Amino acid sequence: MAENSFVKVNNSAFHLSGKPFRFVGANVYELANVESSITKKIIEDAASAGFSVLRFWLFENKPVNEQVSKLNEICDAANPYGIKLIVSLADKWGYLQNYKIDEAWYKGGYRDDYLKYVKAITGEFKNRSEIMIWELINEPETDYFDIFYEFAKTASEEIKSVNSNHLLSVGTVGGIGDKFGSYLSVFKKSNFRKLYSLNSLDTVSLHDYSYDSGIFERLDILYRFKGELKKAERYSGLGSRIEKPFAGLDSYFLKKGKLVRFPLTLRWLWNIYNKRDVSFAKSINKPVYVGEIGFKNIPGRDRVKIMDLDIVSKFKNGITGIMLWSFEAQGWNKDGHDYGFSMGEGIEEVVKKWNNI
Repeated sequence: MAENSFVKVNNSAFHLSGKPFRFVGANVYELANVESSITKKIIEDAASAGFSVLRFWLFENKPVNEQVSKLNEICDAANPYGIKLIVSLADKWGYLQNYKIDEAWYKGGYRDDYLKYVKAITGEFKNRSEIMIWELINEPETDYFDIFYEFAKTASEEIKSVNSNHLLSVGTVGGIGDKFGSYLSVFKKSNFRKLYSLNSLDTVSLHDYSYDSGIFERLDILYRFKGELKKAERYSGLGSRIEKPFAGLDSYFLKKGKLVRFPLTLRWLWNIYNKRDVSFAKSINKPVYVGEIGFKNIPGRDRVKIMDLDIVSKFKNGITGIMLWSFEAQGWNKDGHDYGFSMGEGIEEVVKKWNNI
């Protein structure tokens, strides 16, 4: 592969073939966990919709040789469309992987299997320019930041020792979504900044569900992960009732071409912290991408317009890549919280506009 076919970092921005590479992409988290014909069709749908980058899970749930074969298949399918890939290598919640992550794992358990796995995968693909970013772990959290920091430092340096061609990130939520210590650590950014100051990390990851996120929706997700579905459904119902009046206000301002972040709301606060993360990233010359962003499909609300206006705002503030959650192509990558979207909703027109297709 030619050197200029790899995505690189220059001056707090992604570059491809010597030019700035700004993108709108999609999450297709099950891409590596479906049969070959479905994988190919999902990529074809993504290309048709105009997406230039896809993000998905390649967690340790199969032998390395099978994962290598699958990722080669994905790269081969993405190549004709010029689609780049963001590959997340583990998951805090254990979904689609064969182990759960806890403090003992961060302290040293990751050395048993994870470290061997990620080095084998990333080393095998060092010459494939379809891959843009490897993420150490999706949405990590910890009670003991120093232990997590040593894990991230060791894992990222080990990956760089076998593959210096690709960019490396963590897969953090950023904003007020990361718990790196006590519960109040979500408001303390010093740990986040220390983490991304590591020389072995190339780019800063944020996730953003702030537009529709509220306390009841967060509790819904928490209890779903815990398997307490009745509690989750109860909080989901409360959240839906509370969302309705806000949806009406949103519609009013959207008609005027404005996004509103009401003071003292989670949406407002999360956005403030996102801006601080972007400012920090610029200070260390690393680009910021939003690995996940979601807008709920609420009846009567124009979420395509919301998405378009939010992209304007984020690109203006210095974010260089946005990955929508979740592209429900071919009946896969289902979200379950009304953030999912499909072909035919008008989203593809906005994507193509921003990707200049």
